[in-house]
Amino acid sequence: HVSRGSRSSNSMSSMARSDSMQFKARITMFPQFSAKLDNLKAVAQEMMDNESDHVQQDVIAQQFAEASLTILRQLRYHCMESGLDGWRQGKLRRKVLIVDDSIVTRKMVARAFEKANFIVDTAEDGVKGVNKMKESIYDIAFMDIDMPVMNGFDATKALRMWEDSVRPGARQPICALTAAQVDDFDRTELMKFKEAGLDVMESKPCNIPRLFKVVDDVSPMFSDL
Repeated sequence: HVSRGSRSSNSMSSMARSDSMQFKARITMFPQFSAKLDNLKAVAQEMMDNESDHVQQDVIAQQFAEASLTILRQLRYHCMESGLDGWRQGKLRRKVLIVDDSIVTRKMVARAFEKANFIVDTAEDGVKGVNKMKESIYDIAFMDIDMPVMNGFDATKALRMWEDSVRPGARQPICALTAAQVDDFDRTELMKFKEAGLDVMESKPCNIPRLFKVVDDVSPMFSDL
């Protein structure tokens, strides 16, 4: 993302830990697209640094996001045409995580994705879900909001803090699953989800076709912004 202010650099120890774990953002496999994004980010950051009006900063950020998504969609189609998209081409199996205290929800969603040849992991609370996401990066993690032990908001915040210090540049996409009607959310409710670090929101009971669309729309490539 484009920052509005200066940000302290990660410590050398954090960088060393990151290097030793060998986590790499998926877009680094495609230098041409990575260079386009880097150039776009640099231009947007320069514009942001020279703009003091917050309204105009929001406009710049929105334009940057739209232009970035265009590049990433081009990359996704490139992957599909090259047989690199596992769901569509069957060359590489995609992987999802379902974090939900309801065994019914876990089984229902897991069964649907397993039938589509996904690798599926599950966890029954936020603590176990965070531990799994620290061990590997999934194409998407579906995170229930209302859970015992650790709820979805706290679990996502905990993971984002850990990512910033240990795994910078490799951000796990997370889709919130909530009993509330997402389509009826006002701006305040939406911001609560975004500030927790959640990327997408879907209502429960789960609409399986919509969950597949989430996986199609959101992948680790998108987290390089």
